Amino acid sequence: MIGILLPVYGLVRSVDGIEPFYTHIFHGQPPGEARLQDAVWRYRQLGTCDPLASVTLRQAAALERRIGALLLDEVKVYVGCKHTPPFVPDTVEQMIRDGVRRVATLPITPLYTRSGTGAYRKQVRDALQRNGVDLPVLDIEGWWAEPRFIDLLGRRLRSAVDWLSAAGRSDFIVLFTAHSQPGLPQANERFCTEFEALAGSVARAAGGYPWRLAYRSGGPAPQVWLGPDIRDVIEAEAAAGRKAVVVCELMSLTENVEVLYDAGFDCWEQAAKGGMEFVRTEFLNDSYEFMDMLSRYAARRIRCKDDAHGTGGALN
Repeated sequence: MIGILLPVYGLVRSVDGIEPFYTHIFHGQPPGEARLQDAVWRYRQLGTCDPLASVTLRQAAALERRIGALLLDEVKVYVGCKHTPPFVPDTVEQMIRDGVRRVATLPITPLYTRSGTGAYRKQVRDALQRNGVDLPVLDIEGWWAEPRFIDLLGRRLRSAVDWLSAAGRSDFIVLFTAHSQPGLPQANERFCTEFEALAGSVARAAGGYPWRLAYRSGGPAPQVWLGPDIRDVIEAEAAAGRKAVVVCELMSLTENVEVLYDAGFDCWEQAAKGGMEFVRTEFLNDSYEFMDMLSRYAARRIRCKDDAHGTGGALN
């Protein structure tokens, strides 16, 4: 059986789970009352359960069905978290109990980061080693450059631009954004290279719109984070007389509270202060086209690995 791990930041399945989620993020220190109340308010403002939890579980089910059908093999997709149960090491132990013979990691975020993708991969290998199990591990990566993926984002970007008024479309800027990373660009070379390359590809696929890079969700000083911050860029574009801004998130493809605020509500508020129209692109979530693209890409990678080791298999 092939076990595929979807690593995710956390699955908050109840309002009661918000406090332990933040406590784990802060290394066992409970959040202050003001911070906790603000977090609960943000989650409640959505009016739904946390989409990162509900959508991720639907993604896992969709990928399991599609990849298994493509490979004509038994495939089970697992979710492993950084800050809530099921934690990645516990998920790896469950894989072992289930009799998984091959492991693959498949992040739903396309861009590589040391603290995200890299850390999850290390957790998987460390957990296998602690349990004294030697299983082959395939890291499914590089799908940010897949033409079908770029086309998906390009079409969503065109839809967002079309939503602007005629006046807004006469003078707008696309801001491609992603979660900032700690450190200078040279310490995040792979991430910065992939981010800029993906942004350029999506802009071309959408029709050659004017664009800039901007970062969101950076941490507080004195830690250095990648910039510029997206709110500062929106403020500068407004001061230059720009009529509209279109925000296109390239890292968090699944709705979540953080990105809905940091690349959505907060940016809308900043644009409104400057008298600009604002629109953002829709999330891919568990849409059929996204799940189909990712399933086919993952199946190809697994098949290539099988062929390299002579294990055979079938792929439609």
